[in-house]
Amino acid sequence: MYITDSRKRRRNRKRRRNLFLLAVMAGLIFYALRQPGFIPNPFEPTPTPTPAPENYLLDVELAYQEGRLDDAITAYQSYLQLRPEDGQSWAGMARLQILDDQPEAALKSAERAMELDDTDAYANAVYAWALDWNRDYNKAVQVGIHAVDLNPQLAEAHAYLAEIYGDLGNWTKAEDEGMEAVRLNQQSLDAHRALAYAYNVQGEYEKSIAAYEEAIRIHPRLARLYYEAGLNYTALGEYDKAIEYYRQAIGVKPDYDVAYDAMGWAYYYQDDPDRAIIELERAIDMNPDNAEAQAHLGMAYYRRQRYEDAVVPLEKAINLGLDNEAYYYTLGLSYIYGDPRNCEAAIPWLQTALDINPMSQPALVGLQTCEESPEGN
Repeated sequence: MYITDSRKRRRNRKRRRNLFLLAVMAGLIFYALRQPGFIPNPFEPTPTPTPAPENYLLDVELAYQEGRLDDAITAYQSYLQLRPEDGQSWAGMARLQILDDQPEAALKSAERAMELDDTDAYANAVYAWALDWNRDYNKAVQVGIHAVDLNPQLAEAHAYLAEIYGDLGNWTKAEDEGMEAVRLNQQSLDAHRALAYAYNVQGEYEKSIAAYEEAIRIHPRLARLYYEAGLNYTALGEYDKAIEYYRQAIGVKPDYDVAYDAMGWAYYYQDDPDRAIIELERAIDMNPDNAEAQAHLGMAYYRRQRYEDAVVPLEKAINLGLDNEAYYYTLGLSYIYGDPRNCEAAIPWLQTALDINPMSQPALVGLQTCEESPEGN
């Protein structure tokens, strides 16, 4: 009996102790839940730390070295959202935008760099280059000279001024500035490219190619260098070599529409309109507003006697601003030789070609054909 009662008392004490511990634990849990952040809420998103601004600059450099200019520009934009007062980076982004065929965006970036510090030689140099790419040549040369005055030892200032002089037709100064840029910095991609351009505008294509090869040695992953070197080979009539360089440009930048256009035009000069059409159609698929590609495709269709097909791209090229005698009379002749013949549509284009060149034989032949047989009889 006493044994039974003793066991009962021990069981009661143990039960009370367990209840007490449960109450303490419940209190602690209640207290913890009342404290914000003490226990993470699984239904709330985990906060992501903001990357350090300098990390974006590392991304810029990596993407640039790999030839991914779009990604480098995007990284610059992310950095400048955090460091909008960094004028050097605005100028650096403008430079990449020029190399990536974005002249309008480059001008805005360069203007921002100038707003932050218009006494900086590099900002002035890139601003001058952006003005040149936007065809504001008179202002470009003034700013470019000022950049050289600010820092005569800055190779890029001489390089960009060389390109501006080349566009102005001052070939002697273009070559002089390009050579000075290379002398100041043998490892400057922009210096060798500028000298190559100075040779190109003078028709010294072999020298231009040699200078481009130096630029490619410095940066072998920049598509523009292969494309521009290829243009020299096209000018020399070495179309196989030109096509090789255009393919290398596309290998670096698969959506490079101007390289597809140039390659298609090289095939056209090789009298291979079928292959030309393939490459030119690719260029237009990538960029329907590439006026040169539209015109070249129209010419290739015409060479292939696909006259009805030639009309659309030729008209589009002209509407995009191209002004070329050959494009006008080819469009007119496409209306004449198409089925059905349409002299009413053809004659205005033939007349426009004659406005440019009154002795244009294809245009004169087209007008005579319409006079003799306006409906194709």
